[in-house]
Amino acid sequence: MSATRTLAEFIADTGFRDLPAPVVEAAKIAILDGVANMVAGSVQDLADIIGRYVRDAGGSPQASVVGWGYRTNPPAAAFANGVFGHCLDYEIQGFPPTHGTSSCLPSALALAEHHHVGGEHVVTAYVLGWEIQGRLRAASAPATRPGYHPPGLVGPLGGAAASAKTLGLDAEQTLMALGIAASRTGGLTANTGTMVKSTHPGNAARMGAESAILASMGYTASDEALESPVGFAAALFGGDFDWDIATGGLGASWRLIEPGFDIKRFPAQVYMQNAIEAALNLRQQNNLDPNDIEQVTIRRRGRGHSGPVPRSGLDGKFSVEYCAAAALLDGQVGIDTFTDARRFSPDMEDMLGRMRVEPEGPESGATLATAVLKGGTTVSAECSAFTGSVSNPMSRDQLLAKVRDCFRRARSEADTEQVLEMLENLDGLDDVSRLMSVLGQEAVSRG
Repeated sequence: MSATRTLAEFIADTGFRDLPAPVVEAAKIAILDGVANMVAGSVQDLADIIGRYVRDAGGSPQASVVGWGYRTNPPAAAFANGVFGHCLDYEIQGFPPTHGTSSCLPSALALAEHHHVGGEHVVTAYVLGWEIQGRLRAASAPATRPGYHPPGLVGPLGGAAASAKTLGLDAEQTLMALGIAASRTGGLTANTGTMVKSTHPGNAARMGAESAILASMGYTASDEALESPVGFAAALFGGDFDWDIATGGLGASWRLIEPGFDIKRFPAQVYMQNAIEAALNLRQQNNLDPNDIEQVTIRRRGRGHSGPVPRSGLDGKFSVEYCAAAALLDGQVGIDTFTDARRFSPDMEDMLGRMRVEPEGPESGATLATAVLKGGTTVSAECSAFTGSVSNPMSRDQLLAKVRDCFRRARSEADTEQVLEMLENLDGLDDVSRLMSVLGQEAVSRG
């Protein structure tokens, strides 16, 4: 049996009752985090452009655009909500990195709202989308070219898997959905640090929904789109693809729990998390006054995507120097850290001039932050596993604090508690449109 067909049959044949309880619970945590990201993302500057663009393009009012007070067709809603879900770079991250939530969840929610599907189907769809996307990412990881942003390569297939399951497609229709989605791949790493990056998962969600809708209507594609000599693996990875990782042991293990995922403590690239926490530890453990710092050195593996002088607040999410400088100046790093106003403030400009990165980190793999103070004293602190990582899990209270901070930016306290109750009991929700009707209301900060 071909690899594409094997995956299609697995998607079609797997139901909610086939999911182990720990997988369901992990999915609900991931979905809670993902929805919070969409809500907070919906009021970012770039979301203002996307929200107006999608609204002005028009579309049948079938699926809600989070925080905007209007509905449109499911692919367009999935696109907007996918952009919102990724633009903060705050969503959970799997291994290898691929942003499975913002590629899979928006399409599942949009289609579920339109077709009045229950919450347990969305949970199943999300699990399967994450699984397929993660397997394809891991199978291709050794051959991934650095110029491609992985969510653009494997995200459309994850989105298609989630969408096909939400629509209840049979194996043959799901096979066609995967074939269609395989021709919807792309995304350049050069756009990291710009608004375009968040459209990679947004496009994945949109293309996933479109692929499943077309397949449900009888649209056809290659039935071996992944493994064909002129297909997905050959075109994007030169045929260097581990098919056992892609299709082996389906249903025997689940990537949501093995290898699991990191919950980000800070709204920045996952590779910045240890650097931020090390800088916070440096400030807190030594009761530092930023004005007393002569120079700071961050020792870690690698330089990071953006350099010492990020082009914008958004670009700062990928700059080791900026992330550490913000932690030292403010004693915290949150959504407002990455605005242009904070990036170009005088104290930040001054602190950036005192930061340097040594890309050959300690043998332990930890990130080490060292400050030389005025007067010559040297102090250090490190972080090897940030709070929220698999090896240092975030507590429930810490996660809920993150979620509530995201919600307060766009939703009232009453709406927040209503949504939290529905998400905590998502597998028992009879109709996802009830959830989306609240999430789709115009953001309080916009209205």
